[in-house]
Amino acid sequence: MVIVGIEPTEQNEVQNHYNLFKLVRAPNLAPNQVAFRIPPNVNKLDIRDYLTHIYQIKVVDVRTMNYAAKRPVRKRDGAMRGKYVSKYKKAIVTLCDNFKYPPIPDKQSLDEYEDRAEITRMNFRRLRGWKPRPQRINMRKKERYEKFNDY
Repeated sequence: MVIVGIEPTEQNEVQNHYNLFKLVRAPNLAPNQVAFRIPPNVNKLDIRDYLTHIYQIKVVDVRTMNYAAKRPVRKRDGAMRGKYVSKYKKAIVTLCDNFKYPPIPDKQSLDEYEDRAEITRMNFRRLRGWKPRPQRINMRKKERYEKFNDY
């Protein structure tokens, strides 16, 4: 299990990589409460045990809510509207100490952000019948790298 946004201590290793605890920003919670989006198969005891042993966080209370899957809706014209969202569980954990959220990362500083724009452009071309050329992506990356090193 890995919590996005919080680093585990060095002495403890995460064994189950298939579970993911996603930290959710919830401005309406108390300063000592944190919200997580977790898989539906994780229970309160697992949450408490995971946070105390991996991150050495003292947990006072754990509350969970189950959310059902959302399916696309078929409209009168026969088209499917919306997107499938799988079921999940939301956990609100009350801590002994106040919690400060990590800073929000700047999208422009991330390397994947530039590649994401290129991938979106390629997917749009694929929908229109264009064949993507991976060589062109590599050429543009090389040009950006050379331009960056010239300065």
